[in-house]
Amino acid sequence: MVTERVPSQVDDNSGVRLIMRPPSDALRRALSAHPERDRIDPARARREHADYTAAIEATGVPVTVLPAEPGQADACFTWDTVLAFAPVGGGRTVLLVAARPGEASRRLEVASVLACARGIAPGAKVMEIAAPGTLDGGDVIVYGRRVAIGISARTNEAGARQLAAAVQRIGYQAFLCPVDDRLHLASAVTPIRASRLIGTASGFASLDAAGPEVVPDDIERLVIPEREVAGANVLAVGGRCFIARGAPSAAQALRNAGESVVEVELDEFLRADGGPTCLVAPVP
Repeated sequence: MVTERVPSQVDDNSGVRLIMRPPSDALRRALSAHPERDRIDPARARREHADYTAAIEATGVPVTVLPAEPGQADACFTWDTVLAFAPVGGGRTVLLVAARPGEASRRLEVASVLACARGIAPGAKVMEIAAPGTLDGGDVIVYGRRVAIGISARTNEAGARQLAAAVQRIGYQAFLCPVDDRLHLASAVTPIRASRLIGTASGFASLDAAGPEVVPDDIERLVIPEREVAGANVLAVGGRCFIARGAPSAAQALRNAGESVVEVELDEFLRADGGPTCLVAPVP
């Protein structure tokens, strides 16, 4: 059963709904290169997920919670499955993109999240990444009118170019960025707002490799140590910056920039190579 949880007072400054899905016991088999992946505890992960969901809802952002998928180890990482784009100037979703994950075992996750997103944004055009293209949502970050798309082990150039063409048609600028030292582009750099990004030096290097227009001088860079790469994966929603606990330099950098920071316990998801953005699919 899909659970729609809409707070009584919605933050009008957000204008976004999130699709989330709790993990099942299959999380033990999550695709992960983390050295502690064998220690993943699904029961603890479910508690962390519930607390994270509640913290998001406390900001006034509506969350739709899909049922867990017992046979799909990585299904809690909904960001990878569907991307939603509003017009460049803001407003409701006009384009939904069904991803085609680079790991074939994850492709079954897409349909249920897409169906939910279509219910939230019934008027949006739907585009599906087609073979031989592959695309994981974790390789895509959006800030202002810019869409940076990582070319990684999960997202190939064919998939990236399909997405680039689709978003360019609705007014975005698209940039293809190399990712060769981590899982996804968003593993090491994420947007806080149109004019502010947080990431490690290697995360920003991926963006800079695509040219100077990707992060021009008028976009602020919050650069954090490589040892705290988990702190580069930040969900900015509802006037808050959600960050995994255990990245003090990243949390302080955000606070120094005037951001309101919420540190959440996501240890089990970090062991599964996930983070705060990975666990949501935003639909404006």
